[in-house]
Amino acid sequence: MRVLLGEISSYKAIVIASFIRKYYANIELFSYDSRSFTRFFRTKYIKKWFLMPSPEKDISLHLDELSKVIRQNNIDVFIPVNSSFYGKYIQEKALLNNTFDYTSRFEIYEQMHNKTELALLASLLNIRIPKHFASVSEAICPFVIKPENLSSAKGVKYVFEENKKRRIVLNNQNKIIQEFIPGTGCGYSIFAKEGEILKAAGHLRLAEFPIKGGSSVYRKTFFLEQMNEIATKIIRHLKFSGFAMFEFKLKPEGELVLIEVNPRIWGSINQGLVNGINYFEPIFGPPSTTVCLNSKNTYLAPLLYLSLFYYLIRGNFRPLFLYIKNTYKNSPDVSLLKDPKGYLSIIFRKIL
Repeated sequence: MRVLLGEISSYKAIVIASFIRKYYANIELFSYDSRSFTRFFRTKYIKKWFLMPSPEKDISLHLDELSKVIRQNNIDVFIPVNSSFYGKYIQEKALLNNTFDYTSRFEIYEQMHNKTELALLASLLNIRIPKHFASVSEAICPFVIKPENLSSAKGVKYVFEENKKRRIVLNNQNKIIQEFIPGTGCGYSIFAKEGEILKAAGHLRLAEFPIKGGSSVYRKTFFLEQMNEIATKIIRHLKFSGFAMFEFKLKPEGELVLIEVNPRIWGSINQGLVNGINYFEPIFGPPSTTVCLNSKNTYLAPLLYLSLFYYLIRGNFRPLFLYIKNTYKNSPDVSLLKDPKGYLSIIFRKIL
């Protein structure tokens, strides 16, 4: 089997490449990236690499070249990790020579990805989500302003005070305004096929960056049955196929609130992979060797270190305490010692 993975400067792609190399001896792994430095600085787990036109600059040219690479190299499975263009790849499945057919139709993807459509679906299925406000003037502090279609913490603004609320001007109308939910972030990550969850794992956030509601940079395994119940309701209703991560807030009193769904490869995928959850088995089949069962906490370096610094200057010592306390069970997404070029590519991706 031949697998094309990209963008390889992303830590998500490096994590997946490492997993495939370790457990699938029969897979020939190809990769691509639009950043020229990856010619010299890329993970050791990749041998065959292509420089691809940037999708940000010219999506049509990017898709044409991607299609050419797939066809000329007889690629069987395509695994993209760029969240900004995941939906576009789904729309262009035919151009990608059916290598992306493990995903649902774009209309199903959009019902989960688009926060307004997800809110309508949650209401239909009686799932608790944050209250939506029609305008900033109607919003009750604290609240959150989010782009309707962007993932993770991109473009998210938190409003805790009335004087800040009065200064807000929304130039882009593709925004939603939600009630702020206090509590701890947690997630339920799955691979599904035609409405049935085949692989799943839960995690609890121990540190984020930015530290006010950013992406997960340190996590541990965590599970509540209600996570599975909510995910199953949505997956079965839509007959969804593919990867997805359900993001929740666990309130101090124990209530679980669905914040959003990312129907794609997610940032904390290593937490499940390291601890024995083979999300790729439904696509690749059984692994060459048994996937190891562990009880590890995973983290994204070097971003975690910056996160811990900001927690400290705000007087929150708990994330650092947990990191030090669990030193023996902490596992980096990408290791500087084991994969130095891969580690450097993550840094260069952010600064170049």
